[in-house]
Amino acid sequence: MSVRNEKPTDMMCRRTPLPLHGYFLLYYTPVVIATNHNTILRMASKAGFVPIEDTDPGSAIRWEIVGTPGSSFIGYEECDVTLGDHSLYLSMGPEQWFAFDLETHDGAGFLAVADSDPSCDTNAQRYLSSIACYVGASLQPELEKSYCD
Repeated sequence: MSVRNEKPTDMMCRRTPLPLHGYFLLYYTPVVIATNHNTILRMASKAGFVPIEDTDPGSAIRWEIVGTPGSSFIGYEECDVTLGDHSLYLSMGPEQWFAFDLETHDGAGFLAVADSDPSCDTNAQRYLSSIACYVGASLQPELEKSYCD
């Protein structure tokens, strides 16, 4: 006799909510960044994200970026981009990545955050700058279309 397990196998149901939230504009698009590390929110404005007051949660796209202790460093040539029909994936060195859904605009990623001096974490700034660059390029056709309508 075999026993079937009827419990859901969706790993996303097991995520822990991230405690910190920042509200930004990226190319005129409201973005909520949820994270566990204040350095990520602090470096976002240095990476091209424009801080705004709390926005309507229904109109903003949502990203979850987890900061893990580490010393990885993103060089300008180290961002490998994979573009699919419905997603954009950025690989930025060991254990650092960002995935972006081109339909829902949801995103998730992991980043190595320096523990020594978080106020000048250039790795976090380069990570977020890469996201701003590549996600911005993927949003550009939609923005142009909305301006013409």
